[in-house]
Amino acid sequence: MSGIVTLAPSQDRAVTLEEARQQLRLDAHDEDMLLAVHLDAVQAELERLTELRLCPQTLALVLEAWANEITVPVRPVTIAAITYTNITGSTVTLPETDYAARARHGFTRIRPAAGKSWPVLGPDGVITITLSAGFAEGHSDLAVARAAILVKVASLFENRDGAPCLAFDTLVNQLCGRWV
Repeated sequence: MSGIVTLAPSQDRAVTLEEARQQLRLDAHDEDMLLAVHLDAVQAELERLTELRLCPQTLALVLEAWANEITVPVRPVTIAAITYTNITGSTVTLPETDYAARARHGFTRIRPAAGKSWPVLGPDGVITITLSAGFAEGHSDLAVARAAILVKVASLFENRDGAPCLAFDTLVNQLCGRWV
C-alpha cells in the first residue's frame, strides 16, 4: 500500500475551454463537451509522461516503511506535512526540524535531518507525506506544458482518427529534459 493519493484535486485545467476554443477558432459552443474531454485527456497524458502536476492540488505519498531517502515520484511539490503511526498507534506529525527535503534531479528527496533518524513505526504503521503540487501561474514550464496541450488538442480535434502529433511529443520531451 504505497503510492500517490489525491487528497484535493485541482479545480482548474492548465488550458481553459475558452483558450482551446480560441486556438481552434471556434465561435460556437456546440462541441465544448468533446473539447473538454480532449483537454482533460491530453493534460492527463502529459502529466503521466512527464511525472509533472500542472495545476495546484494536494497529494499524499503513503508508505509502509521508512527508506534511507524517500523520493517523491511527482513534481513539482513542496512538503506540507509528514505524519506517521507510532508504536502506540497514535498518528504523530514529524517536526520539520527532523527531516530535510531537497530537490535533486527534478525530484524532491526526503531524508532525516543531520543527527536525526526516522522514528519507529507501530506494527501496522503507515507514513503519510502530504504534498502541495503544481506550478505557480506564470512558470516557464507551465507555459511549455500549455503549448503542448493546445497543439495536441488541436490535432485531436482536427484529426479525429487520432493521428500522431509530433509537436506535442517534442514539447513533452523538452519538458522531460528540463526536469532531469
